[in-house]
Amino acid sequence: MGRFELFVALRHLRSGGGQTLLTLSAVASGVVIVVFVTALVFGLRAYYTRLLTDSIPHVTITAQDLPPRPLSDDIPSSSLSSSRIEQRAPHRKYIDNWAALATTIGRIDNVRFAVPTVSGQGFVSKGGTPRGVTVVGTDPVLQDRVSNVSNDLVAGHYRALQTGEIVIDNQVAEDLRLTIGDHIRLTSSEGNSSTFTVAGIYSPELNITGFAYVNLRAAEALFGLGTSVNTVVIKVHDIYAADATAAHIAPLAPYEVRSWTQQYPGFLSELQVQAGTAYMVSAFSLGAAAFAIAAILVVSVLQKSKQIGILKALGARDAQIRSIFILEGLGIGVLGSVIGVAIGCGIVYALTFPKGSWVAGRPPSQLWPVEFMPNYIIGAALCAIVSTVLAAYLPARHAARLDPVEVLR
Repeated sequence: MGRFELFVALRHLRSGGGQTLLTLSAVASGVVIVVFVTALVFGLRAYYTRLLTDSIPHVTITAQDLPPRPLSDDIPSSSLSSSRIEQRAPHRKYIDNWAALATTIGRIDNVRFAVPTVSGQGFVSKGGTPRGVTVVGTDPVLQDRVSNVSNDLVAGHYRALQTGEIVIDNQVAEDLRLTIGDHIRLTSSEGNSSTFTVAGIYSPELNITGFAYVNLRAAEALFGLGTSVNTVVIKVHDIYAADATAAHIAPLAPYEVRSWTQQYPGFLSELQVQAGTAYMVSAFSLGAAAFAIAAILVVSVLQKSKQIGILKALGARDAQIRSIFILEGLGIGVLGSVIGVAIGCGIVYALTFPKGSWVAGRPPSQLWPVEFMPNYIIGAALCAIVSTVLAAYLPARHAARLDPVEVLR
C-alpha cells in the first residue's frame, strides 16, 4: 500500500460527508455498547466477588451426625434380629483436634486462614415470641476476618463481645422489636438455653439474614460441646479455586468439606450468567456494527463505480483499488473506535457519581458499581477495527473486479 492508495482513501472519506459520519457512528456505537456493558457487568461481578470475599466462608468443614447402622451389626447373626435399618438417636460428632486441623489446613496453597467455630440451629425469643436463627460462636476478632461483622454494624459493638452478649441482624431485631441493651433468651437445638444481652445489631450486605453471633465459650455451653467445636471455616485467596481447595482438604479431615459454590450455588450461577451476558452483548454489538459498515461500504462502491472505472482506465491495478477500500475501512475503524472509547469511558465515569444505599442502615455507595476494564476497552477497540477491516474486504473485492469499460459506458 503506497501513498497513492492512502491519498485516494482519504479523499473518499472526506468527500463521503454524511455517509462517512454514518459509518463512523456505527463503529462508535458498537464500541460504546461494549465498553458500557463490560464496565457494568464486570463491575457487578467485582462487587459480588468483594462481598463473597468479605462476607462468607469459602470452605466449611462440619462434623456430621453418625449414620444409622443395622441391628445385625450389633447383634450376633445367630440371634433374632430385624433386617430393617433402625435410625439411631442423633449424635453429633465433635471436632476435638481442631487446633491441629487448623494448623494443617493453613499450610495448604490458596488457604489464607482457618477459624474454629461452633454453629447450629436455635431460636431467640422475647416475651414468648420465638424467631429461628443460625447460631455462630467463635472468637469475634477471628470471625471479623471471615464475615466482617464489625463492618456491617449499625449499632453496638462486636469485637469486645462478652460471654453473656449477643449480636443479631437487623431483620431479627425488627421481627422481635429489639434494641441495644434488651435481654433475650437463646435456645439451641440441643435444648440448652441462656439469657443474652443484645450488644450489637448489624445489617448484612449480602442480605443473608437470620444469624446470631455469640462468643465461643457461650456457644460451646449452648450446644454441649465442652471445649470442642463442630465447624472449621476457611478463607482462601482465590475464591474461584475454592472447589479445588476443598477437594484437597477432604482427604485430610474425616468430616464434610464444602466450598461456597456448593453452599451458595445461586451466587456462582449469577456470576456466570453476568459474564456470559457481557460476552454475548459485546459480540452481537460488534457483529451488528460490522454488518452496518459492510452495507454502507457496498453502497459507497456502487456510488463511486465511475471513479473506480476512471482510476482503472488510468492504470490503477486491482490490488491498488482493493487497498483503497480496505484503507477506508481501517480509517473508519480506528477513528470510530477512538470516538467510541472516549464516549463509553465518559458514560462509565459519569455513572461513578450517583450514590445510594444498597442496604438499610449502611452508608450510601455507588448505585452503579461500574469498573473500568482497560483490557476489555482495548480489546473492544481492536475487535471493532478488525471487524471493520473485514467488513470492508467484500466491497473492496467487488470494486477491484469492476470492468472499467462497462462502468464508463
